[in-house]
Amino acid sequence: MTEGNQPNDDIERVEEKFDPLAETRYWLPAASEQHCKRISRKRGIRLVKVVDTKIEPLPIICIFERHPDE
Repeated sequence: MTEGNQPNDDIERVEEKFDPLAETRYWLPAASEQHCKRISRKRGIRLVKVVDTKIEPLPIICIFERHPDE
């Protein structure tokens, strides 16, 4: 998704390779951005970044502000 057509919802969206060891925030793989948003609502945590890795079967990485148990 290019910067020109991103919705204004304070969620960063990128297409890149994801390094799980370098990411210190709480993250989960998902099938789509909509699944990330659903996880966010159910767990009561804020979705801050969506990474599209383009690697199936779960190409999307949802990155959240904090761990749900904090």
